[in-house]
Amino acid sequence: MRLIVTESYEQSAYLSAQMMLDVIREKEDALLGLATGSTPISVYKYMAEAARQKKVDFGRVRTINLDEYIGLSGEDPGSYLYFMRKHLLDPCQIPPKRVMIPDGMADVQEELHRMNQFADANPSDVQLLSVGVNGHIGFNEPSDVFYDRFHAVKLTQKTRESNSRLFSSMEEVPTEAITMGTGGIMRAKKIVFLATGDEKLDAMKKILEDGEVTPDCQGTILKFHQDCTIFLDQALAEHIRPAAYVEVKRA
Repeated sequence: MRLIVTESYEQSAYLSAQMMLDVIREKEDALLGLATGSTPISVYKYMAEAARQKKVDFGRVRTINLDEYIGLSGEDPGSYLYFMRKHLLDPCQIPPKRVMIPDGMADVQEELHRMNQFADANPSDVQLLSVGVNGHIGFNEPSDVFYDRFHAVKLTQKTRESNSRLFSSMEEVPTEAITMGTGGIMRAKKIVFLATGDEKLDAMKKILEDGEVTPDCQGTILKFHQDCTIFLDQALAEHIRPAAYVEVKRA
């Protein structure tokens, strides 16, 4: 595990984007594992800018998303397909046939089978990640187990409250989602992780400092990943004392 301390969130996002783009440069048909939420938005901004400037060829890139809300269609502005199309897929001209994301309106069990069939045969070349305030990665909420494959989850009140900023009201925030399990996340060849904000401090301390790997904070599983780079801005990193096995650098 590597920690890179940056001057700002924007620098974290830029450097994260460069790592994602380097994977595409090395492998034209790379499978990108993608995350949603406010934290990755600037990462996608830099990736889309590289595509517009033709610095990277997205012509053969494939993508797989961590999760989607159950009950929302891809046309709904609150859906993650809508989010991904807005911030990355359409700007980079990645067509639907090369995009794997759960269908929130499909039969859940059939959709789990479809996603797992693909994910089992196609580990991501790089997975972009952030973390929830309760330590969740993807929508893997605190639990007494680590889930391996795509599965359906009930979202905690804390997660729904955190995500309500993307909806008109709390009542509109879905209560369930489909998400890739931590096992699928861990099968990615490389993980690029960024976080910012005081509300993420407790989760990041559990991930980076000495302590147990526990499904009560799902992000702690990343301690075991062979190639995980975490970007934190100085304002967040200064409160963390990384474990001795964490390689720390400054950008």
